[in-house]
Amino acid sequence: MKPLDDLTVVDLTQSVAGPVSTQLLAEMGATVLKVEPPSGDNFRNLMNGNIFVPFNHGKQSLCVDMKTDDGHAVVTELADEADVIVESFRPGVLEQYDLDYESVTERNEDVVYCSLSGFGRTGPYQSYPGYDPCIQAISGLMAINGYADRPPARIRASLIDCGTGANAAFAILAAVRNRDRGGDGTHIDISLFDVAISWMSYWITNYDQTGELPERAGGKGIGSAPNGVFPTGDGHIYVATLSEGMYERLCTVLDRQDLLEDDRFETIDDRIDHRETLRDELIPEFEAYTSTELEGKLLDAGIPAGAVRTVADLVDDNEHVDARSMLVDTYNPEVDEDVVTAGLPFRFSTGIHDGGFSSRPPKKGEHTETILEALSYSASEIERLHETGAVISSS
Repeated sequence: MKPLDDLTVVDLTQSVAGPVSTQLLAEMGATVLKVEPPSGDNFRNLMNGNIFVPFNHGKQSLCVDMKTDDGHAVVTELADEADVIVESFRPGVLEQYDLDYESVTERNEDVVYCSLSGFGRTGPYQSYPGYDPCIQAISGLMAINGYADRPPARIRASLIDCGTGANAAFAILAAVRNRDRGGDGTHIDISLFDVAISWMSYWITNYDQTGELPERAGGKGIGSAPNGVFPTGDGHIYVATLSEGMYERLCTVLDRQDLLEDDRFETIDDRIDHRETLRDELIPEFEAYTSTELEGKLLDAGIPAGAVRTVADLVDDNEHVDARSMLVDTYNPEVDEDVVTAGLPFRFSTGIHDGGFSSRPPKKGEHTETILEALSYSASEIERLHETGAVISSS
C-alpha cells in the first residue's frame, strides 16, 4: 500500500514542469492517466526521448484527439471522475472544451484542479508562453548568473521547471489533505514565473533594504573570502570559508599559517576587501592537488568544498552517488533501449519509497485500451474510436 493509492489523477500536461508533479504523485501510489494528443507529449522526441524519460514513470498513457467529439467525450468522462486534474494548457484553451476548472466543478465539485503555466492565470503576461530559460531571464535570475564582464548566462538544467513541478505536487497534496478533512476541492494556480520570483527572495529583500543590485559574480561567493571557484592541478574546486574557524583550518591544511598573521586577512571583512590578493596566495597551494584530493582534505577539516565534476564523473565513477543509489535503471520507449536516469531524491525509513521507479515511462497510447475498458467502453466501441482517429494505441 502506498500513501496515494486511492487517488486518480488526470494528467493534461506536457514538457517538464507538469510531468514532474504528476510523476511524484504516481510514485506515491496515485493512478496517473497521462492524456496525450495524437503527436504525443511534445518532449517525447527531444534528445531522443532523454528529456521525456526521467519525468514520466509510473503513469498510464492515453492517446486521444480532443478535437474530435468522441475524443472530447473520453477526456470529459475522465475529468468528471478524477480526484485530481493537472493541466498545463495556455489560459483559455480548456474553456473551449468545457474542461476548465469552472466547467469541471459543475460536474465534479470536489476536484482538486492544478493549473501550471508560464505566468499564471492573471496579470498582463498570462497569455504568454513560458519556457524555463525565458523565465530565468524575466525573473531576474539570469541577470545575476555569469561573469560581470560577460553577458548573463542561463542555468542549463531545467531548474525552474523541476522546481515548479515539485511545488505543484506539494500544493496538490495540501489541497487533497484539506478536502479529506471535510474541506472543498480547489483550483491551484502555479506558474514558472512565480516560482522563480520566490527563489529570488533574499536578493529581493536585500535590494529593498539597501537599494543595491546583485552583480554577476561568476564563480565568486558572497559574504566571505575565500569563497568561490579556484583552479586545481587537474580542474576546479569550490571552496567556502564561512567563519574565522574555517579560515584558520584552511591555512593549517595548506601549511600557510603565515596567512593568519597577515593584517590584510585578519578578519572576514579584511579578507573580502583583499579577496583577489588572497586568491593569488591560495591558487598555487590549490594547484598542488587534484580537485578530489583537495576536496577530501578540506572536507575532512570541516571546510565546505566541492570538486567541480562533470556528468561523466557522476555516472561513471562516484562512490557517494552509488552509495545513495541515486542512479537507477529504466527504459526509453522512444528508442526502445534500456537507459540510466536519476532516481527520486528521498528515502523513507518505513519503506514508503526507496527512490527507484515503480514502472517505466509509457509508450504513447500504451494504455489507451486499458483506460477505455475501465470507463466501460465495449470492444466494438473501442474499435470504432480507433477507426475514426479519436484515440490511438501504441503498436
